[in-house]
Amino acid sequence: MMPVVRLNDATFVDLRTVAAWLGTTTPAETVDQLVKEKMLTLDLERDVEEHGVVDDETDGPIVFEKASGLTFTRILSVSINGEKIGKTNWAGLLTTVIGRVKAQGFAGEKLVSELEIPARVSVYEDEGYRYHAEIGISFQGQPAADAWKEVSRLAEKHRIPVEVNFQWRNNEKAQHPGRVGIIRAGA
Repeated sequence: MMPVVRLNDATFVDLRTVAAWLGTTTPAETVDQLVKEKMLTLDLERDVEEHGVVDDETDGPIVFEKASGLTFTRILSVSINGEKIGKTNWAGLLTTVIGRVKAQGFAGEKLVSELEIPARVSVYEDEGYRYHAEIGISFQGQPAADAWKEVSRLAEKHRIPVEVNFQWRNNEKAQHPGRVGIIRAGA
């Protein structure tokens, strides 16, 4: 059974306006599209793929020396210093690596100055920033490619070996829909 969502009249009129702009034909399609776009913007992912996972490993995973086309990807597994990290996404990976830099003696302003992404020592949760109590700083959310760029830079600079196995989602705009890729840094 599918849930029922009730909208007030003004919101429904707005939804029809947005539907015309998006080119969707039903309210459900419009809401689906808006939710997908927002989840992408926030670097969130569903726990279960809508259409299942396609794992076309006939040629094995694609191994990259430099990250390429990480839009529409999800992380399958991560190891840092050879240690497997629990389920995460690109934002979680970035937070974990920043935490490893902190563990090397960088904290507060010193930690923020090590980063090449917008960051603040204070608790700040506006303009796309999120506070991370475990590392004591706030930093701005990054899309997958930018998160990996910063992870890679920090891993190389601070000699933190990172390996990421990821998969492109089944999306026509993905670089290799359904394929698995591997990227490494800091080795």
